[in-house]
Amino acid sequence: MDKNRADVVICGSNYVLSSEKSEERIKEIAKYVDEELRITSKALNVNPNYRAAVLTALNITEKLMDNTDMILKLQTENYQLDNDVKHYIQLWEQTKKQVTDLKEKMSTEVDRQSQNNEDQKKLQEKLVEMENAYFDLQMENVNLKNELKSIKRMNTDNEL
Repeated sequence: MDKNRADVVICGSNYVLSSEKSEERIKEIAKYVDEELRITSKALNVNPNYRAAVLTALNITEKLMDNTDMILKLQTENYQLDNDVKHYIQLWEQTKKQVTDLKEKMSTEVDRQSQNNEDQKKLQEKLVEMENAYFDLQMENVNLKNELKSIKRMNTDNEL
């Protein structure tokens, strides 16, 4: 990758910095270091010097390490969230399959219930036919009994 160069000023001193970063980003980094060095120098009540530079480096390193710790924490949380998402997607897929299976079962049960209703209707029609036939047989039986009585009376009357 090409190196970019930028002329910057840190605490009044000119520097030429080169990096793979853009010139704009190099200047942004230099401005940050300049501001941090000025804040440290002001806190120490001295002009920027070696001691102020070391303390500034320590402050920047502390921020860097805090940010690194935060990144690690966020990466861990992200990993856990990714696993949670995979788990919930798996549960979702299982639930979708269960719903599909239940819909198929319900459809089968509805078809079976419909068939049972048709069978029940046919059986009820047969029952009505059999009841009518039974009634007809009872009526015929009564008629035959009456006819038999009548024949017996006639036989009894003829014998006398």
